[in-house]
Amino acid sequence: MKKSVSLSLFKADSRSPILFSGDIDNTIPRIKQLGYDGVDLFVLDPYADISKKAIKKLNNHALGVGVVMPAALTKEGLYLGHMDAQIRRTIISRMKQIIEYASQVDAMVSLGLVRGSVAGHDTTEALLERFADSVEKLLPFAQKYGVDLVLEPINRYEINTLNSSLEAKAFIDDYQLPIYLMLDTFHMNIEDVSIEESFRVCGDLLKHVHFLDSNRLAPGMGHMDMRMIYRTLKEIDYQGYLCLEALALPDTETCAIKGMEFFRSVL
Repeated sequence: MKKSVSLSLFKADSRSPILFSGDIDNTIPRIKQLGYDGVDLFVLDPYADISKKAIKKLNNHALGVGVVMPAALTKEGLYLGHMDAQIRRTIISRMKQIIEYASQVDAMVSLGLVRGSVAGHDTTEALLERFADSVEKLLPFAQKYGVDLVLEPINRYEINTLNSSLEAKAFIDDYQLPIYLMLDTFHMNIEDVSIEESFRVCGDLLKHVHFLDSNRLAPGMGHMDMRMIYRTLKEIDYQGYLCLEALALPDTETCAIKGMEFFRSVL
């Protein structure tokens, strides 16, 4: 398993689970110096100069990219399950730009907050139908560029669709979509009956893991048994990234160093 952290190419909200943000001339070398293998990359505009520069700097420091995160699109009111067909066409167009960008760093693309929440007279069933239709429109483009799409279950306090791991797996199975799962132990701690059992049940679809303690900080900084969770991932032969998509608390350096201390004790 490989170790990674979240990195934003734009100024991130301090409440967002983004461990590193700001000047990539400093953050990318520091991530490498700390011993990490890669990043999950929060991108706003894949055509921006900073996005192009990030590719070069990540390559220069031999850092991989697990997943490109398009969550910033939701700040513009763009959702793949939105009731407005024009908004869905707009986000599909923007997601294609992000997929093309992800292909340049051999990364996957997240389907997390961009699916949207049920509001007003809408229903969960109708939203998921529209979300699945949008994903089906993205898939030929993603497959052309060799980019996998990963669905992330997210806890009920952030979104009201596909909260648990088993709900997300059932959605993939029901619609028979060739997409995968990105599971986050912080969300799983809120929504899943058993984190270890969810990993076993979802193992065949698992492509990426956000590896966080109960308080969305590095393993060892909360009260979850992260060593047991790690042993479960090893048991199911998970080979991907363990990413600290963590809050920068009490500060970026402390959280990143604590995370590396944990990884060095188990990997």
